[in-house]
Amino acid sequence: MEYVHIPVLLNEVLEYLGPQPGQNFVDATLGGGGYSRAIINKVGKNGSVLSIDLDNDAIELARISKSKLQISNWDIAQGNFRDIDKILKHHDFPAPDGIVADLGLSSYELEHRGISFQTDQPLDMRFDQSQPLDAKYILNNYGQVRLEKIFNEYGEEKFSRQIVRKILESRIKNHELRKTGELYEIIKDALPKPVKHKADDSARRIFQALRIEVNHELSSLEEFLPKAFDLLKTGGRLVVVSFHSLEDRMVKQFFKKLEQGCVCPPEFPQCLCGETPKGKILTKKLVLASEDELAKNPRAKPAKLRVIMKI
Repeated sequence: MEYVHIPVLLNEVLEYLGPQPGQNFVDATLGGGGYSRAIINKVGKNGSVLSIDLDNDAIELARISKSKLQISNWDIAQGNFRDIDKILKHHDFPAPDGIVADLGLSSYELEHRGISFQTDQPLDMRFDQSQPLDAKYILNNYGQVRLEKIFNEYGEEKFSRQIVRKILESRIKNHELRKTGELYEIIKDALPKPVKHKADDSARRIFQALRIEVNHELSSLEEFLPKAFDLLKTGGRLVVVSFHSLEDRMVKQFFKKLEQGCVCPPEFPQCLCGETPKGKILTKKLVLASEDELAKNPRAKPAKLRVIMKI
């Protein structure tokens, strides 16, 4: 089955990375391989690209593509981008001229992993199919406090308590949640009457929260960012495309700290910490998808691109 994924903000990513012949780049979130193949075309035979993904289906299909296209300078690695330092060391990959990470989901994952409530599928949500923890286990085994915490922190859902109560009621009746459609009905049933027509919004937030918990997305991103920046050559660029406020906030704050340098309190008359700026933010304004891109790919609407250069 084809691993479908239209790379968002592709032209903008290439513009900020600026790949030149002979350079080396890392695509930290391979997906359908759109960024990787575009960068390979720019760096030529003397350059190289290392692509990383947790999803074995993405890895296998990229390897097939690499073989068919006879690309010799494309390294492909299965793993979590939080381990980017170990992966580069294992592949003896040189200090990158740029690293890109698209934190979004592929169309393939949306349609085959129980991540979307718009199709009735098993409650899975795992990017790495070899890991034991899935959404079904969380919903059927986590306690009230833990579930509420996940829905509040990762989904920012104001009706978390009511939704968790309905989930627990279902469990008391010995009804194991198995399908996305069942969860959607529970969410809809839990909402007060005046907002039941907004069930899709609450479902989107709850499904997002579960997916983040299953895949440890925020902790992985928190670990990835400093490692990726440290690995870059001087003048190298880190490009991150995020899709929800929790990710974007983390990226924004990390970039700001790198550019700021001094961490002394504002009331200090002079710097005592000795910290100097390590990076320069190249996207003072968020880069969003153009109207033309949105017309071709509506899923690009929430995409937010930020770039920092190592100095």
